[in-house]
Amino acid sequence: MLKITNFQLYCLLVLLIAPIAVFEQSHRLIHIAHNNAWLSFIAAIVPVMLMVLMFSHIIKKSSQAFPLMLHEHLGKLLGFILGVLYIVVFILSCSFSLRIFIEFMKTNVLSNTPISIFIAVIILLGFTAIKLGLGSIARIAEILIFTGLPFLVIIVLLSLFPNFHIDRIYPVGYISYKSFGLSILIAAVIPSKIMSILTLVFFIPDKEKSFSIMTKVVITYLLVMALITFAIIVTLGIYPAMSYIFPTFNMMRLAHVGQFIQNLEIVIVALLIIGFFGAFTVSWFMACYTTQKLFNLNDYRFVAAPTTVIIGILSLVTSQNVLEVVIWSMTFIVLMYAVFFILIPFIIFIICLFKKSPVAEQMGDTGGIINQGDGPPESRVHSG
Repeated sequence: MLKITNFQLYCLLVLLIAPIAVFEQSHRLIHIAHNNAWLSFIAAIVPVMLMVLMFSHIIKKSSQAFPLMLHEHLGKLLGFILGVLYIVVFILSCSFSLRIFIEFMKTNVLSNTPISIFIAVIILLGFTAIKLGLGSIARIAEILIFTGLPFLVIIVLLSLFPNFHIDRIYPVGYISYKSFGLSILIAAVIPSKIMSILTLVFFIPDKEKSFSIMTKVVITYLLVMALITFAIIVTLGIYPAMSYIFPTFNMMRLAHVGQFIQNLEIVIVALLIIGFFGAFTVSWFMACYTTQKLFNLNDYRFVAAPTTVIIGILSLVTSQNVLEVVIWSMTFIVLMYAVFFILIPFIIFIICLFKKSPVAEQMGDTGGIINQGDGPPESRVHSG
């Protein structure tokens, strides 16, 4: 049985939720909460921690990993139908991530490069990672987090301090309850992608550690996003930030060290590429693994080949230009994540409240004697 470490699981989840959000979430919230957008991430700790508790409780009451978890709590028919829908959701998430990457590269880096080149490069890298298996993806995630996260924070600080205009966040807290509530809700939607832990937690030695791992992930995410959004507002100002499609990149371009280290765009683009690659690959793995378990296939890796075409085509047809990508980002994607990563797990959570834990059920069935063998059947998954 393949095992990954707790830290590798942490890295996989951070990589899943953070890179895309860094370049699109701030833009989304600044349009709603304006100069108080950074406060939305701080206030979002409450709903996000409630979500962490929800996922942790579902894990405790489940003996099988997602998607077979759906069969366990909702029945085979409904569980299968929802599982198929989740495959579509994971593939759409991959396609949207790829499209965000394409639009960024087109508008800011290589405007004359054909779209097909960007698609081919990222899909080829993701396909190779899927074929190597989850263990390889987890090790890559460790490297990316070790290198990417500190560099990201350093570049943000290098952009912030030389261009610090504190007056641009005034007035602090002056916002309608409706707008602030909506901004908190949206800030809490993207972290719901940690729902993938319902599968990935069964790859670590002790699934009881899920709560502490998820807590570290969401705190990392909220702190980084609050810092980045604060830096965008303070350095660029509200109205210039609202006019940019990727204000995070425009803010980071201001980074410099004195007069001898400037034009750090190449470092920023490198961070973007590895971040997008990580988020794209983890979502793609979830699509392949869910397909394997739903259709009782021997391995998830050969599913990667046919899905490459689907993901590539969807990344092209979902939107025709960057404006449509922004509309997707602010409407459909938020709604899709809210339904599949929050609402449906919440229904499962309600069902789990009235069920015994797998250990308690096993004790009842065996008269208090528990077989300390290899663990739940679904925890004995193929690694690839």
